Amino acid sequence: MSLSEYLVLRYSLVEEAQKVMEPTPIPKIKGHSILPAISSDREFKYLNVIYNVLKFKILEPSCGYDFPENRFYIGKIAKCKRQQTGEKIPGDIIEYRHDHWVPINIIIDIETQHIFVRKSSVYGTPEHIVRTLQIAFTQPILSTYNHRIFIEGKSETSAFWKIVNSKDKIYKMEFKLISPNILDTNKKARDALEQLKNVFGQDEIDITLKNESGDLKVPKPLVENYLDYIAEGEGSWNMVTEGERSGKQAHSSVNNIDTVNLPLVKSENKNKNKKQMELGQTKEKWSEQNYTESHLGAEVYATIRDMGKI
Repeated sequence: MSLSEYLVLRYSLVEEAQKVMEPTPIPKIKGHSILPAISSDREFKYLNVIYNVLKFKILEPSCGYDFPENRFYIGKIAKCKRQQTGEKIPGDIIEYRHDHWVPINIIIDIETQHIFVRKSSVYGTPEHIVRTLQIAFTQPILSTYNHRIFIEGKSETSAFWKIVNSKDKIYKMEFKLISPNILDTNKKARDALEQLKNVFGQDEIDITLKNESGDLKVPKPLVENYLDYIAEGEGSWNMVTEGERSGKQAHSSVNNIDTVNLPLVKSENKNKNKKQMELGQTKEKWSEQNYTESHLGAEVYATIRDMGKI
């Protein structure tokens, strides 16, 4: 079976200080607040490029694949890349401009607030993908629940320490920590940030450490709690070290986002799976797409379970 590489992201929802007139109370399960952002087709612009959110649908268990109902949603965001082509005619070239849409597949777990998004170098870098999603989902959630969405990648803390241990010179470190939102993040970091939020009401904290000589120290006991917090998708880190040969080199958590291989969902076609038909179901119900989407839902559920989030 064909597999695709997906980025593992997480979304946080933080109440906005500026109140809307009559916000809807946020759902008991906070992750459900993303639903207004994925319930219909919608166009938006980011950096003067047109994007389209294509309505998400529920992944339903079937074909022997078992996972919770009404929990996983699948959809796409498409980026419009305008292309210019030409047709040769005697003595001239006639130019045409046309829209070329580049989609990426997205699966959302509204219980644990995970987002799985298919990597696509044609669509953009991982950082661009993450920022696109955040822009795409912000306004519907803000206008409905008066909460702002933050999207960050999950990353292993080992990636950070591998860089630190391999470099002699560290010039700069930055940590962005989103205010407490997801219950299973590092408790010490959560408690510290919760206390600060009660005093200052901040959405996030930015910590920047610099040393122009490259002698920045990174004491593990003081840093690891915040790295664990970031690793669960509630923040990000950036670092500047010496380069491989000369100069300086930038590193970031967004370039070290965890990935997972998931089944490729193909467009529905005429070929039907024989095992589906053995179940006595109709061709219309058990199409190839139904089968692969059910398989995808089961794999996503297994991935989250393996991460210890179920």
